[in-house]
Amino acid sequence: MALALYDLEGRDGRRMSPFCWRTKYALAHKGLTAEDRPVGFGEIKKIGDGSFRTVPVIEHDGQFIGDSWKIAIYLDQTFQDTPPLFPSLDALHYAQFVERWLFTQVFTAMFPAMVKQVFEHARDEDKAYVRESREKQLGGMTLEQADKRGKEGLGAMSVALGPLRAKLMDTPYLNGQEPGYADYVAASTFMWARAVYPNKLFAPKEPVAEWYKRILEMHGSLGRSTPGYDIAA
Repeated sequence: MALALYDLEGRDGRRMSPFCWRTKYALAHKGLTAEDRPVGFGEIKKIGDGSFRTVPVIEHDGQFIGDSWKIAIYLDQTFQDTPPLFPSLDALHYAQFVERWLFTQVFTAMFPAMVKQVFEHARDEDKAYVRESREKQLGGMTLEQADKRGKEGLGAMSVALGPLRAKLMDTPYLNGQEPGYADYVAASTFMWARAVYPNKLFAPKEPVAEWYKRILEMHGSLGRSTPGYDIAA
């Protein structure tokens, strides 16, 4: 078996893609080892046949698969003798719902506080691309203007985390007593923040912070395997 993962890397070895973090946790969940192939933003187009525009991408015995959802499903279908990421179709739909909620309510609120930090932590050769692409995402707002709105956005993020906070008061993981792909989807957003954001995101001892720290320590402290900041008090 030959597996490799193309993972987005910023300066100082920081891993800056929430989607790549999902795939790293998916591989660890299934007990699979993949060769680490870090790439900058500008190197993604050189992967495989050149058709990929985003990561993660995995290579398995010469076959290239992109998109974190397609990769997760591929891993379940291909390595059926390992712990499943989706034990049922309902588990897949649950994880997809978590992603939709997270993106519309949490990620969008966090983005203004993170986007200038992403630029500052990118490789020097990627900075022009990051500025241009992220300012386009911001609808023409500059990174500096977005940064000034960051505190307001983080306040909205804290409110938006209410459903996650309530769930984690009942069970240690979104998936229940053991973590599942829904947990990896949710935690990946904070792994992205960990790579670039130098301040605390959570109040001390709050359920989301405790859950996030449990995820960090799983699979041999996978979440701490690359440089990052301590965003949980």
